[in-house]
Amino acid sequence: MPLSPQRKLQLCLLGNVGVLIFVVILLSACAGDSAYWRLGPGQDLVLISVRIDTWARWAGLLGVIALVEASRVLVEEFGMPILGFSIYNPDKRHIPEFTKIELQFYANSMFLVSALRSVALTVVTISQIDLAVWAVIVSQGASVLTIRALLNEKTFSPYEPVAQTPGSDNV
Repeated sequence: MPLSPQRKLQLCLLGNVGVLIFVVILLSACAGDSAYWRLGPGQDLVLISVRIDTWARWAGLLGVIALVEASRVLVEEFGMPILGFSIYNPDKRHIPEFTKIELQFYANSMFLVSALRSVALTVVTISQIDLAVWAVIVSQGASVLTIRALLNEKTFSPYEPVAQTPGSDNV
């Protein structure tokens, strides 16, 4: 009997969690005295020429990371689908919402800003584990809110599994 979409997602999530736990344990065992695994400010924590050596600077850095990550999620969840569906959907041949020049400008501008932001955030998140984890926590928090907002625009029917009868093609 084929697996339901819910069961497939549950198994994928479980496998994903298992791999993550394995990788974290492996990295922790091999890390030694790596500066990456430290938490909080430090004399040798320098990001883009700024020394993060006090708790106030570290808290300020967390605030900047939160702002950057939350804005990234909002742009990717609300803005990028408009560009993606307008430009890359081969079935959408007529686009009444934008001129060709407008869409070209918006797309290239969004991609450029996103790429530059990604470079800056990569520099920060590869510096120390607490900064990387904070970026993930903020982005996932923002993602919960944006996905909820997008789902609130849709309607759903209660899930009722189709009864499987021998020899039927019900899926």
